[in-house]
Amino acid sequence: MQPNSTKHTESTPNDDALRRLWNQDVSDISESEMSDALDIFRNRRTTYNRTKRRKLRVLSIMKYAALFIAPIITAFVTWNYSAEYHVQETELTQFYVPEGKIDSLILSDNTCVKLDAGTSIIYPASFSNRTHNRNVYVNGKCHFAVAKDRMHPFVVNMGSLKVKVLGTHFTVDSYNEDDNITVTLEEGLVKVFDNKQSMTLKPNEQVIYNRKDGTMHKNRVDAMAYCAWVAGNLDFASQPLSEIIKTLERKYDVSITVASDINLAKRYTMNFKKEESLDRILKVLSMVSGEINYTVDNRKVRLYKK
Repeated sequence: MQPNSTKHTESTPNDDALRRLWNQDVSDISESEMSDALDIFRNRRTTYNRTKRRKLRVLSIMKYAALFIAPIITAFVTWNYSAEYHVQETELTQFYVPEGKIDSLILSDNTCVKLDAGTSIIYPASFSNRTHNRNVYVNGKCHFAVAKDRMHPFVVNMGSLKVKVLGTHFTVDSYNEDDNITVTLEEGLVKVFDNKQSMTLKPNEQVIYNRKDGTMHKNRVDAMAYCAWVAGNLDFASQPLSEIIKTLERKYDVSITVASDINLAKRYTMNFKKEESLDRILKVLSMVSGEINYTVDNRKVRLYKK
């Protein structure tokens, strides 16, 4: 048989005193011994109660802390997820085409954008199905071939003016330094609007919006002529000289000064292929006008009367 095992514990003087009193006959216990035993018992009970209350307080604090911290943790996790979500939603990219160049890009929804010289566009790295509109922001001239998505309209923002489409081909001309914004539609339908008014365009219609007074009017045009720049060509259809000069400056990355006696409001109709040189265009302008001459010095052009 296995011997019985005895568990040994260390005892304190107080334990020994209480044990002796426990084993003694009550009649043999003096008052002083009883008083000491009661003091020991009271002290132990007090210590026990304090320890118990301390444990209860800790448990209570932990319980309420859990109730208090849980919403904070939940809110933090929610905020963190929401922050990451909105960063993805609002992560924007800027694409800029310098003077003298034409470039293009394809957006995440397969919308094709052609950008003329001196144009910048800001767009989300990826359009999200969680947002209602597909927003882009333009300064300059762009041609859009918008991928169709009836659930998520495509919106071009140009300051206070916006163009809203579902899927179509159109051109916007909205350089910040120009007074007018022009929207020309090739096919489909587009809605052009600000916070006070709106117009719907049909193919071969154009809206001209004045930034200064907010007026908007519609014209019937040859949309293909206004989109000739997409292929690198120049098609001036009864354009004022002031607009022709701006176009030439951007396309050829030059600075053009004009003598004060030249009429900038006079309109000209001219067509040029993309390989035409600036000098060739200036010669044609000189012949068509009958009164304009020019000089070219490096990247500086001067127009003056003959």
